[in-house]
Order: sequence, then C-alpha cells, then structure tokens
Amino acid sequence: MQHICVFEDNQHSQLIPLVYTRPVFELRCGLFTTLERTIKHYPHASITLFCRNYLSDVLKERFDHRVNTLHTTDDACLFLNGRAIISLPVSLEGPEELGVQDNTLIYARLKGNNAKKISSETFLTQDVIEMLKNTVQVIDTHVPIVNYFWDIIKHNKSQIEKDFMLFVKEGSISGKLYEGVYLINEDLVFIGKGSRIKPGCVFDAEDGPIYIGNNVTIAPNTTIEGPVYIGNHSIVQSNSRIRGGANIGEVCKVGGEIVNTVFHSYSNKQHDGFLGDSYIGSWVNIGADTVNSNLLNTYGNIKVELGENIINTNHMFLGMAMGDHNKTAINTTIMTGSIFGFACNIITPTYPPKYLPSFTWYSDNGTKVYILEKALQVAKIVMKRRDKEMTPAEEHIFRTVFQLTEKERCSVKINKTRGIYGKRHQTRTNYH
Repeated sequence: MQHICVFEDNQHSQLIPLVYTRPVFELRCGLFTTLERTIKHYPHASITLFCRNYLSDVLKERFDHRVNTLHTTDDACLFLNGRAIISLPVSLEGPEELGVQDNTLIYARLKGNNAKKISSETFLTQDVIEMLKNTVQVIDTHVPIVNYFWDIIKHNKSQIEKDFMLFVKEGSISGKLYEGVYLINEDLVFIGKGSRIKPGCVFDAEDGPIYIGNNVTIAPNTTIEGPVYIGNHSIVQSNSRIRGGANIGEVCKVGGEIVNTVFHSYSNKQHDGFLGDSYIGSWVNIGADTVNSNLLNTYGNIKVELGENIINTNHMFLGMAMGDHNKTAINTTIMTGSIFGFACNIITPTYPPKYLPSFTWYSDNGTKVYILEKALQVAKIVMKRRDKEMTPAEEHIFRTVFQLTEKERCSVKINKTRGIYGKRHQTRTNYH
C-alpha cells in the first residue's frame, strides 16, 4: 500500500482568515484544492491528513481519510506540504529525500524510524528540515508555494490551464446548449452532465480553457472568457461577465463582473458589481452593487495589513481576502488589499477599513463586536437555506474562531483618518 500524508506547517497563520475553518490544503487554486489534486495524482494511495487539532473533527466528517494519525504499520510515507501547488506528482519510490524550496519543506519521502517519528505537531511546531538534514538527502525543488492569499491570486489563472491540460485534456459537451449559444475554440470547453447553457451565452476559450461542472446553470446573455472554472450546482445569473481566472466553487450563485477571483463554495454574489483578484470564503453574501478595487490610481504595488504588519505584496493588481460567513450591504465599496476576517457584517455606503478582525459589525455608526450567539444563529439560517445543517463539529469551529480572535478584537481601534484598523492600544469596544 502506498502511503501519503498531506500536512499543514507552521506558516498556516499567514493565510488567515481563509484558513480559520479549513486546513491550507483545502484552499482552491486552479480546478482543484491541493487535497483534490493530490488524490488525482495518487488514486490508489492511502492518504492521511495532518492539520491543527481543532479542525480534526470536521475533517473526519468531510473525508474518509485518516486525520492526525499515521497507520501504525507505515514503514514509508510521502509527506506533502499543503501549501505547495504540485502539478507533477512526486515519486513514491526512491531513497529518503527532503524536497526544499526557499527553506520551505515541499515534500519528505521518509522510511522506517524517520517516518514513524513524524506527527502532525512536528510540522506545526518544529523545523523538519533542520531535524532531518543530517540523515536525509536534501534536494532543491521548484513549485509554486502559497505563503499569502495573493499567491493564490498570482497562480490561479495559469493553474486552471495546467489542471485542465493534465486532468481534463480536451473539451466535451455533456450538458444542454440552448439555441443561440456560441462556443469559441470549442476544443477547450468542457460542460458537465446536467448543466444548462441558456440562449445568448458566449463562451470564449481562445485565451484559456473553460470548465463547467455538473448541474450548472448559465443564464441568458452571459459572457465567459477562459481560463475559467465553475463548480457543480452553481448558478451564473443573466448578463454576467465572467472573465479570465474566475474560479467559482460548488453551489455558488454569482453575477455581475468577476475576474481572477476565487469563490470557495456556497457563497452568493448574485447582482451587478465588480470583483477582481480576490479570494472569497464560504457562506458569504455580497450585497447588490458591491465592488472592490484591484488597482491603485498610482499603479503602484499594493500593501495589506496582516496582523500587526504592513506587507508590500509586490502586486499591481490585488483585491481582497474575505473569510467565511461575511456579509456586505448594497453599494459597499472595498479598497485594494483589504482583508476581512470571519463572520463580519459590513453595512456602509462608504469605504470600510482595509482590515476588519473577525466578528466585526461595521457601519457608519462605528465598530461593534458581532455577538457570537447572534452570528451563529444567522449562520445556521443561511446554511439551512441551502439544505445544510451545521454539525456539532462545525459549530465547535465557529466558537473556537471567536475565542481565537477575541484578543485581536479587544486590541484594535479604528483610525478614521487612515481608514484602516491599527493595533495601537487597548480601546473600549461596543457589542452588537
């Protein structure tokens, strides 16, 4: 039996807020998450998942894989970093080896005692390269690594093309095309079973493939320009402009203009408004005419506020990262490089701050803490509308995120002249 372990390492916190409710290897880039891509690379392997402990129960609900425990009989295992986007599989066979890039462990092919001494905590708390470099050969490797959310944005468009060529290979039309649908470069258009493409739609795959999953509905007069991915059971509303790099996860409802933006799953942006170069979590609802900026008027590099640090992303185009269970009101305008935490409510026609900690209720009346029980009640209502019941494990994560982010909320104040949050000193916070 071949054994593979996909792991989180100690850099996962740089991907907050997107990883509060999921391990790093469940983030989307291209047609798949890292875990989905790994399963396709190694269809006959036994897979173990290493993650933070508070995520383990919900992973056991989602997958049949072992979580945070290797098989006791394992005498060899290939460990793969969940932040690495590996398009060509690492060989399971061969000598013990550490694949390293820029001091980041990409993979470790280990046997015997070296394999057995590794646990989920090892990757989260220790330097495995330093621990094994004297006994295991170190090999330089070169693959895309996701350090921050903007790395996903950087690689997403090209990864859609790579995944299509590796795993889909050619176009195929299994769904229903109504009269008046136009396909440009049909050889790179894949439309899954049960999907319906209504009249007046144009699919332009000249600049990249278009992948439409199963049971997707594309309403009339929509233009899709590849490379694009739209997942199973999603809906694209009439007169939408879905442009290169749009990556819509399963059971989403989207409309308006979307470019190089990832919607994880179960999120809504049904109305007009532009979103570009962003990552949107699950169970998000984007109000009508909400727009985000992805380019500064100065055409300079975009900076983001992450924790206590201001980071130059070296990106000219960058929108936002929005955690799960966020809501925006109509006509919300979001600045370049914004980061919104988990379960935020943004209710303002003016610019919200570029950084909002989790469970923030932001309006023109100021900033309040979104009370946990109220936020949880709304989340359960939203999920039930999609025929999903929040499980005890999911509720545990919801409550855990509130606890994990409490210190941050208490130490944050709003600086209205700068328009962003700054961790400057303790301030009194209202509750909503």
